[in-house]
Amino acid sequence: MKEPSAAPRGAGEGDPDELNGLGAVAAAWRVGGRDYLPYRITLLAKLLDRCTTRLLSESSGLSVAEWRVLAQLARASPQSVRRLAEQAWVDRAEVSRAAASLERRGYLERRENARDRRSPLLYCTPKGAQLFHRIAPSRQQFHKSLTDLLTPAQIAELEAAMVVLARQCVDELEGAAPDETSPRRAGRRR
Repeated sequence: MKEPSAAPRGAGEGDPDELNGLGAVAAAWRVGGRDYLPYRITLLAKLLDRCTTRLLSESSGLSVAEWRVLAQLARASPQSVRRLAEQAWVDRAEVSRAAASLERRGYLERRENARDRRSPLLYCTPKGAQLFHRIAPSRQQFHKSLTDLLTPAQIAELEAAMVVLARQCVDELEGAAPDETSPRRAGRRR
């Protein structure tokens, strides 16, 4: 018979059944226990990116960064590199590289911005829109396959918890010294 522990254990803090199926990720998941929840969120984000990379590679040959740019432009064109970076909270250089690759393949085009010649506008081409509409259903199915594992109450709790953590991070960033690489701060100077 198993001895009761003095304090309840949290998910992933040592119960092998809770980590069953995580494979090599289980060791990293155990690091720090509940005190390392942000680390676990980062691990999950990396796992999601790897799944996305595999799915995109199989379906289109796009990278995750290229997909993010294409998806944003397919939903709302035109946009500048700066605006795309702000929306995704990524580095402008990452967006620029992805946009250049998409442009070479004919999925987007770059046009002069009459308001700011230094910041061209990016437009999704018909070929890009067609690719987006071909890939989007599989992306939606992937997202649904994950959320279907959770109850509506778990989804609501997870969403609420993520908003609390995101709000704290935004507060931390807004309280920091101005940083040219911060998408949020860069957007405020317009």
